[in-house]
Amino acid sequence: MKSEKRSKHPFNLYLTSGEYMKVIGSQDGYFPDFGHHVANEMGGVWLHPIKLLDGFWLRVTDPSRGISVWARADEYATLPWGNTFRYDHGLGHIPVSIERVQFAPETEKGLVVRYEIYNSAAAETALELELLARTDLRPVWHSETIGVVDGPADEARALSSRLALAKDGDHDWYACVGTDLPGEQYSIGGQLYGPEFTSGNGAGISFRASVALAPGERFVFHLVVSGSTESGEACERTYRLLEDPAERQRLLEEKQAAYEAIRARASLEIEGDPDFCDVFAWAKWNTQWLVQRVDGIGRGLTAGSPTYPWWFGCDNAYALQGVLAVGDHRLALETAKLLLEFSKRANGNGRIIHEATTMGVVANPGNTQETAHYICLVWELYRWTGDRTVLEDNYEACGSGMDWLLGEMDPDGDGLPSGYGIIEIAGLNMELIDSAAYTAAAAGAMSRIAAELGAGEEAAAYAVLEKRLTRAVNETFWDEREGLFCDAVAPKKDLLPKVDDIVSMAERHGAEGVREALERQLSETEGLEADRGWLIQKNWVISTPMEAGVADRAKGERAVRNMRNEAFVGEYGSYLSAVLQQGTMTISTGAHAVAEARYGDPEAALELLRRMNRSFSTALPGSICEMSPDYGCIAQAWTLYALAVPVVMHLIGLQPEAHRRRVRLEPKVPASWEGRWIRLRDARVGDASLDIALRKEGGKLAVEIVNASGLTVVVSWNGRVVESAEADIRFALDR
Repeated sequence: MKSEKRSKHPFNLYLTSGEYMKVIGSQDGYFPDFGHHVANEMGGVWLHPIKLLDGFWLRVTDPSRGISVWARADEYATLPWGNTFRYDHGLGHIPVSIERVQFAPETEKGLVVRYEIYNSAAAETALELELLARTDLRPVWHSETIGVVDGPADEARALSSRLALAKDGDHDWYACVGTDLPGEQYSIGGQLYGPEFTSGNGAGISFRASVALAPGERFVFHLVVSGSTESGEACERTYRLLEDPAERQRLLEEKQAAYEAIRARASLEIEGDPDFCDVFAWAKWNTQWLVQRVDGIGRGLTAGSPTYPWWFGCDNAYALQGVLAVGDHRLALETAKLLLEFSKRANGNGRIIHEATTMGVVANPGNTQETAHYICLVWELYRWTGDRTVLEDNYEACGSGMDWLLGEMDPDGDGLPSGYGIIEIAGLNMELIDSAAYTAAAAGAMSRIAAELGAGEEAAAYAVLEKRLTRAVNETFWDEREGLFCDAVAPKKDLLPKVDDIVSMAERHGAEGVREALERQLSETEGLEADRGWLIQKNWVISTPMEAGVADRAKGERAVRNMRNEAFVGEYGSYLSAVLQQGTMTISTGAHAVAEARYGDPEAALELLRRMNRSFSTALPGSICEMSPDYGCIAQAWTLYALAVPVVMHLIGLQPEAHRRRVRLEPKVPASWEGRWIRLRDARVGDASLDIALRKEGGKLAVEIVNASGLTVVVSWNGRVVESAEADIRFALDR
């Protein structure tokens, strides 16, 4: 596995990430204005919930040749823990090359950028250097709703000739910018810009130096940035820490060790398929990039960078399943706790929020699906971690959430809650398949949670409810003619006013025959008042009954067969809509892969993941974009769900029961992995660790498990069951 990914696509974006600090720029080393949540302000250097800098730039001047350039990188590389930029041709005919390496310490509020200039000439080369940063202290999106707005022009002043402190005009938001360049020359001013005229109320800070390099000589200097939402003194303390060479090296080594630990935990090795394992490892690292720590709020997994750098209920209901499967139980528990706290403050009725910004603003109180999905997640948290407090802390809220779903959101009392689900398309706020499937699954989760907490009567009542809701999904949403679950359930009178809008949107995406398909369904429907299922766009969420495990076996098997074709699956995975075929996301592909693994063919599930992986490194080296192949967020949290849940929990078949100190192993080995060893090292279940190795060949399954923690391991395959708690488990099963 390669721990470096290179690119020569300079205008794509990159991310440098610590748990506090995030840096977003272009792969040529620049910082263009872009973004819509905060218009033209989503890039730069962020210490959430505030932005510190629009960016920083280096100008190199060769007086003897009369050349002066703002350095633009020719080559970019992603490292798990940081980034490197190479400057060669972008320096014109100046006979030097530059390497820039940057990283954000994991739990310090700062950034370290190291520049190394190499003189490749046969003679001494004299250079004039200018290192310029542009501050832009301002708040994250939606802050104005609580009265927090960007102040007037930043106030910047020199603390020394090599260190400046900037403050927002109205708030105690601070940024320190400094360097160890030699010399004393500097400038500070509101109209001081580098090669890019960036938006915002910032100030320019420029440090200048003259150096002379002998042939073959290397010259190293640093840019250090720190920030604070408390005081200038706190900001300077962080800067002083990061300017110390020994401390910088310590923090870098700590970060590199942390990322090596991430690689080693739940490490996937598939004999003869290193590329797949490489993507798997990078998906774990990508997830860590999206962890955001904010003092006074907490730590949790954000949805995606750079467009959605805050916390989401929907995204985490998926992503945290992947986080659990790769063993980062702490992150999963902390993120879920954060979502619950936000939801209690904003709603107080069990409804789980859709999104909360890093300023603490709940921008959307929650779509229907995410409350049900969160309840399912609580059970997953428990069976992976064995932490009983997660049930105790969530039980009352989850019970209220079920009441909200089947009360306020289910006015007709049919067990199918209404409102927007994952697909937030205007007009699709009916009884939707994803909300219905997850509500049925949530009832099952509540039954198991109640039983664990000793609430026997409630457990029995939820079990009855699960059966009723599951039956409603399978009867009401099923389209027998198509052999598919429908997008939505509604009476004819509710769909009729929406037909023109649905058709218009479809035609904008080049889809044909949509009106005819809807009119056929309408013509088959007698009466205006009775509920029935509608196949409107064949959105990807029609796979959720299989993904959630609530589809009847025969219907689920038929549905995945009928989705295994070019209408539903494109070059990079599963379309968001089989009708529109306008985009592909890792979430649509991942949910479809889980559905295939549960009800269909493990090889078909693997093929979906291989298609998804085709877009790996297309835009950002080392990552898969939100939208395949190369647009949307450059890193997206639910990608780990898309890879880890189908692979770990279904193809390898690891089903945790940490609360019982037991694990079930129910492998479904894809045909293309037959004859190969499949290994998952350091798989975490509760406080235990397992090394699992499987090899299927013909009618035989070989199993080797290192079980030093003494878990009870139950292996089920083709009707054969083996149970053992030994430290070294080795056996083979025949058909």
